[in-house]
Parts: sequence; C-alpha cells; structure tokens
Amino acid sequence: MRISPASIRILLLAVAGAAAVATTELRADSHLDVGVALGIPLPHGYLDVVVGGDHYYMHRGIFYHRGPHGLMVVRAPRGAIVRELPPHCARIYVGNVIYYRYGDVYYQTVPQGYMVVDAPTAVNMPPPPPPAVEYQSVWVGPTEYLFKDGQFFRKTPEGLVWMEAPLGAVTNTLPSDATSIWYQENEYFECDNVYFRKTPEGYKVVPAPFPK
Repeated sequence: MRISPASIRILLLAVAGAAAVATTELRADSHLDVGVALGIPLPHGYLDVVVGGDHYYMHRGIFYHRGPHGLMVVRAPRGAIVRELPPHCARIYVGNVIYYRYGDVYYQTVPQGYMVVDAPTAVNMPPPPPPAVEYQSVWVGPTEYLFKDGQFFRKTPEGLVWMEAPLGAVTNTLPSDATSIWYQENEYFECDNVYFRKTPEGYKVVPAPFPK
C-alpha cells in the first residue's frame, strides 16, 4: 500500500508531539527527583553525622538537619560522633574526666573521634561561655542575613537556615581562620571557599579571583 507524503507528515508530527509530551513529563519528574535528592548545597568542609538513622551535618561546631526551607540549625544531638572538634574548643577537667566544650556542647574522646555527651554535673563548675563568635546582621539590598565565623544564615519561622555566601555582602570582621591570598597585586581573604575583599565599609564577599 502506498502512503502519501501528506500522511507521512501527519504521522511524523504525531510522533514528535508524543515525544515532546513524554520529554516534558520526564523533565518534570527529573526536576522533582533532583530537588528532593539534592536540596540546598552543604557548607564547604562539612562533616556527615548519623545518629539513630537520622542524618545531621556539622560544620564549625554548628549542627544542621534538613528542614522545609533547607539546612536548619539544630541542637547538637546526643551521641553524635565527629572526626574533628570545632574551632575554639576548650578542654576542661571534671574530676579525672576530660571534656571538650564548645558553647554549651560537650564532647568526650571515643575511638572513632569525639562524641557529643550530656553536660557533666559538678559542684562549682563554671557556666559555659558563649560561642567564640556571635551572629552579625548583614543586609544585601532588602534581605537580612546573619553572619557567623564565615557562614551566612537566614531567619525563618522554624529557625535559622544556612545559605550560600551572597555576593556583595559586607561584614565587619573576617573569620578567625581566614587566609590572605594575593592575586594580580590584589589581596583577598579566603575561608571555606568564600572570598572577601577589604573595602572602606568592611569585608565584601566577592567571586573567586581566579578559575578553580
């Protein structure tokens, strides 16, 4: 049976239309899957911590858990084990037991690293000091961020959410472990892959000065 050119064109258009619909559906499903699987990126240098089947992330002494808006700041979960202690940890002795304290979080040494434990009870034990760095309010246009030790956060009804460093943000101070880097006779300061330039107003978040 001979098929006319017009019929062939109609058949091709129908096939193309079905493929377009299938592709659209596939893209929609893929978009949802990627969103659920990846969510918001994690801070550079984070530690993955599993406690009772729940996933947490620790970075610079702050613990995160995935929430409705992204990475929510949460209390350190008891029993969490990390390979490294956060910066500015203090070593304290209660009797013959050694603890490591960061703010109101206590750690003890275990074979795998350091475990979050309950605060020790002792007579006349000094109260825990506040974390080494307090949150600093930083505005980028109409948006307020909270800046602490090189990391940026946003307030939500559920609590603080970690955010990627917004370009153009100006902070009063640098993180304590920021490194001075010179590139093409310009000085930059780098901490956890976030770059700052000194300006009359403070330290401004800028793009990386060189290709990574």
